[in-house]
Amino acid sequence: MRGYYLFPDIYGDEIIFVTEDDLWKYAKGIGQRLTSDFGVVLKPKFSPDGKWIAFTRLQQTDQGTTADVYVVPSEGGEPKRITYFGTPFTRVVGWTPDGRVLVYSDFKTPFPQWRELYAISLDGIYERLNLGPATALVYGDGGIVVLGRNTYDLPYWKRYKGGARGVLWISRDGGRTFEKFLDLPGNITSPMIVGGRVYFLSDHEGVGNLYSVDFSGRDMRRHTNFKDYYARNANSDGKRIVFQAAGDIWLYDPATERLEKLEIDLPLSRKAKMAKFVDPVKYLEYFALASGERIVLVSRGQAFVMPSWEGAVIQIGHRGGGVRYKHISTDGEKVAVATYDGAVEVYNLEGVLVKRIEPGIGLIEALALKQSKIAAANHRGELWVIDIDTGNVQMADKSEYGLITGIVWHPAGRWLAYAKPSGIYTQNIRIYDAATGKIYDVTSPTAYDYSPAFDPEGRYLYFLSRRALNPALDPVQFSYIFAKHSKPYLAVLRRGDTSPFVQYKKADVKAEEVDLEGIETRVEPFPVEEGLYASVVGLKGGKVAWLKYDVEGALRYYLWSAQERRGAVEIYDLETKTRDQLVAGASSLRASPDGKYLLVKEENRLRLIDVEKKPDLQSRDPGRKSGVLDMGRVKVYVEPEKEWRQMFREAWLLMRENYWRGDLNGVDWDAVYKKYEPLLSRIGTRYELSDLINEMQGELGTSHAYEIVPDFEVDKPYLIGGLGAEFKWDGKCWRIAKIFVGDPSYENEKSPLLAPGVDVREGDCIISIAGVRLGPNAPPEYALLNRTSDVVTVEVERGGEVKAFTVRTVRDEKYLIYRHWVEANRRYVHQRTGGAVGYIHIPDMGPAGYAEFFKSLNAEGDKEAFIIDVRYNRGGHTSGMLILRASVGIFGRFLTRYFKPYPYPELVLPRRLVLVTNEHAGSDGDIFTYDFKRLKLGPVVGKRTWGGTVGIDTRYKLVDGTIITQPKYAFWADDVGTGIEGSGVEPDVEVEIAPHEYREGRDTQLEKAIQIIEKK
Repeated sequence: MRGYYLFPDIYGDEIIFVTEDDLWKYAKGIGQRLTSDFGVVLKPKFSPDGKWIAFTRLQQTDQGTTADVYVVPSEGGEPKRITYFGTPFTRVVGWTPDGRVLVYSDFKTPFPQWRELYAISLDGIYERLNLGPATALVYGDGGIVVLGRNTYDLPYWKRYKGGARGVLWISRDGGRTFEKFLDLPGNITSPMIVGGRVYFLSDHEGVGNLYSVDFSGRDMRRHTNFKDYYARNANSDGKRIVFQAAGDIWLYDPATERLEKLEIDLPLSRKAKMAKFVDPVKYLEYFALASGERIVLVSRGQAFVMPSWEGAVIQIGHRGGGVRYKHISTDGEKVAVATYDGAVEVYNLEGVLVKRIEPGIGLIEALALKQSKIAAANHRGELWVIDIDTGNVQMADKSEYGLITGIVWHPAGRWLAYAKPSGIYTQNIRIYDAATGKIYDVTSPTAYDYSPAFDPEGRYLYFLSRRALNPALDPVQFSYIFAKHSKPYLAVLRRGDTSPFVQYKKADVKAEEVDLEGIETRVEPFPVEEGLYASVVGLKGGKVAWLKYDVEGALRYYLWSAQERRGAVEIYDLETKTRDQLVAGASSLRASPDGKYLLVKEENRLRLIDVEKKPDLQSRDPGRKSGVLDMGRVKVYVEPEKEWRQMFREAWLLMRENYWRGDLNGVDWDAVYKKYEPLLSRIGTRYELSDLINEMQGELGTSHAYEIVPDFEVDKPYLIGGLGAEFKWDGKCWRIAKIFVGDPSYENEKSPLLAPGVDVREGDCIISIAGVRLGPNAPPEYALLNRTSDVVTVEVERGGEVKAFTVRTVRDEKYLIYRHWVEANRRYVHQRTGGAVGYIHIPDMGPAGYAEFFKSLNAEGDKEAFIIDVRYNRGGHTSGMLILRASVGIFGRFLTRYFKPYPYPELVLPRRLVLVTNEHAGSDGDIFTYDFKRLKLGPVVGKRTWGGTVGIDTRYKLVDGTIITQPKYAFWADDVGTGIEGSGVEPDVEVEIAPHEYREGRDTQLEKAIQIIEKK
């Protein structure tokens, strides 16, 4: 059986590689499995003597991600773990000549992109090589050492030419000094030394192929001629070279120039393809109430009708995962579901298919069913109305600014309300009359209105709006903010009715008529305070329910976070003019068509609430008393092979429909699908599917085409607790080489070893942690396994005296190490400039970077000059906010009698500025660097930036929760167009930090910035 083969390496006549996430050895036509059910195995490497194989074990689940290094005898045996780094970005690189495993890792670095080389002995003693950021190291004869930076696998961003492309450095003196050796207009990866030449993979000519140069970096030769699929992940034993392409392994002999594809047939288990059942709540995507006795839902892309308390759950549509349903709607009598590719299926509540419609309107983003009509909003900002009986499809409205959302039918079934983006920053509520085709504005297009909902008796239209602009003063950045900006509103639908806030009258019958002329004048706010309102629904008897959030920081929910925001469900009674909190900790709510029931999603459950009978909210046990539904009755059956095909197709379709250019950068996207789809039959695990999707998306040659998998369905990883220190083996014991501390007055900015009552210093010997005695086979991190945020006892020895201290470990040291790096840079700038120059580092253009900017500016607001550092900036969306603080400049002062002058404007940077950037400043970090240059705010020092400026949102997920992104928002400027993408922003003064300069502890980029600003 042919598998999907990855990461090959060679030693003589033996080849190792990975398939089905396991390590295999292949020799003389026979394959031998060396690991089994071990997580995801990556990048195996033979030892120089062929006796050992080092490999990376990746464990990625929704409980955390770790990657660590193991070794196994090449003849087979028990794998042995040799690192306890516990970071996501640890990978085997190779071996040193003295038999240690070479690894790159972001272990103990300030940034995930900063990955350094370590040498690890087979008994677990690790040594940082102090060569700075590097991803490859190859040893040759005569003191030749080749080092690679950014030499990552090619296909995820094909034809990339930006600042972070792979480059090679060479040392001719055994690694003491290095010089730039090979830098091409494309990526370079997999450096190898064979026969006095350096071989590597590169796509600088358009497709990943094998090349070589001599030790001077000249006499380039191309050795393969792939035109369709990339050559990837090459390795050599110094004689022959193996690499992968399209799931196959190829063997190249430089001596004979022979290229051969290996026909490898293996007894694969295909265990990961076995059918399974999954948790319906964990994968719950969409749900709605048909009545108090029945709900409809979509979980893991499969649709169900579920009696609330007893009776059989009915699955509607296809079972197993071959078809994905993405939206569901019910009017209490029928159910409509939309497929991922734009079809609509209508069922009765007994699960019988009434009609399948293929309206041809693109990807459906919202769905609303009422009687014989379906309203559907698509990804192009269009609103369509579909007649179920005739199949007729009619466009009702279209926005040029964004997606139409919140579509909802009036109880009479004639009028459709929705929220339409009406400008760059505005969105208003509109009503479509299905009988006449006319559209009416309920609100003027001057604010941001959302979440329309009809009163079930037909008299009112409720909605939310960001119209409550009551600014609060932010004392940190000295500006007004609208922390609480929204309120609920209603529109009286009949001209003769009075406002319910003046006089509420009970409804005798449902209102069948709506007067739309002049409706804008019949809009009134609810008499409640402004807040953060998320959604609103109408209930029977003049009651209204809404979900309301507290004001929180943005860090918890930023970007890839899987956290659902939670708030309180409140009910307002129009008759009594009272408001009560119903449920806390809710993330969403739905109302039944008759308005008698609410369905609320809490942390890991659904609760059905009769609005006239408050349930026992303290209980989480399923039943009518608590309202908690027994979701275990829903059996979600998944056949992975079907699901993988659907996921692959959806990833391709989402890119086709959402990529920022209609011509998809000139790429024949249909041909791309036809090229990669046949490889699906060889895919055996979720990780292999991820590899295939990434390579397919990489064909567009564009940044931000991500596939972020939450769970490879492997064993739970045990995370490593941190002591906020760096350790080094001195031959006798593990000594504390460095204790990390940022600003000790701030929270989470000092090592636990600096806590009150703890007397631990750099240079001390760590004897034991948590009762585990340390030694060559037991580094400190081994003792800290599964000890995150845990209280442990640490024994240290100093001057022959042993003392024990109790400390609490940190869950993740990254922020602490980052703050240590920042404060060290700040002290260095102050020292060199006599305190005259301030220093600001911006780690990203998200909430963390925004906070870091103001933290530093607050601390150093009296400086006459600043160095701004955006190296390793991970991007985001705040460049436009921060560049304003940098571009205005201080041009005035407030003078007082007794105190020093205050700058004007407040909290902006002075006009003497230098920016430091590098190849890992990307996305919005690219844009900030461009802005700084464009506005001529000062010199830019460092390296060309990453070059990825086609932005994304995270609205789409594949059926297993994988975030899948499409480059949608291309940054354009009037002088460079879209030219930053794929290239980056050039500095005014290019400064490289050579590997040996890192070893010497020199930051030549920061040094140059200081030299420049001192002369300004």
